[in-house]
Amino acid sequence: MLDVNASAASLLVIQNDRVVLEWYDGTHHSKKGARLVDSDSMFNLYSTRKTYVGLATAIAAVEANVPLETPVYPYVNDIPREQLGEITLRDLATKTGAKYFGDRRIEREELAGKIIETITGLTIAELIADRVLNPVQLNRTEWVTSPKENLVCDYQADGKYASVRIESNEGHERNLYTNSLDLGLWGNLHLNKGVINGQRLLPEAVFKLYDQLQSEEGSSKRLFGWYHEEHWYYATGAAGCHCIVLPEYHAVGVRMLNRYTDNYIEDQLLFNQTLLNCLEDAASVVHRSE
Repeated sequence: MLDVNASAASLLVIQNDRVVLEWYDGTHHSKKGARLVDSDSMFNLYSTRKTYVGLATAIAAVEANVPLETPVYPYVNDIPREQLGEITLRDLATKTGAKYFGDRRIEREELAGKIIETITGLTIAELIADRVLNPVQLNRTEWVTSPKENLVCDYQADGKYASVRIESNEGHERNLYTNSLDLGLWGNLHLNKGVINGQRLLPEAVFKLYDQLQSEEGSSKRLFGWYHEEHWYYATGAAGCHCIVLPEYHAVGVRMLNRYTDNYIEDQLLFNQTLLNCLEDAASVVHRSE
């Protein structure tokens, strides 16, 4: 936290479906009277939100039986076909090709939202709330449209002043806030491939699509919002909110910050490797004691 001059930080680790580490430190901003960080503190996920857009995309594709190779133009009514070209659902799922579309130059996430709403009748936020947030009671996850006391301010605008990001509730913009536990449970949902407390929450076919995409694309691209490496897959955001899934150890790690380092890639990999080392050491101790 001190290395990046953040005012707020938290760590959380889930292993074998239970929380084994939970830690909070700092305040919601650096001014006098700032609220202390606690388990209710909600951080802005920024690009980590792309895993939520990715899951909504996968659910829509699977349940409507729409192959990833399908061009998106039939599902978009307000952008001319010639401006969309032959971009497919796979391109959106892998963040490939053009980043902006149409006269308003909307981003991939908003384009995905248009397609998801055409297929399902729901926005990204509505679909994720209906299928995940409400059933799992992730009550500290929200696309924020008005200020709240438990929102952690961050320093992304110019690095000097803390602020919160207020945008639409549709699910594609950079205003997804969550607390550490909800993000950990989000990672655990992916680790368990849609099964929570022994019950299947999402179709198995959704996570077979994840596996198919990884098998076909390898680790060179972000897949449904996740980066894949040999021992883990992870998602990270501009202010330092980070979620890593380590299948070998049936573990999920969350690190929250409200200001990020300039050493963006190095920081991500250092956190990932440090958590892996800790899990390896803990497993070694257990093995020796048996």
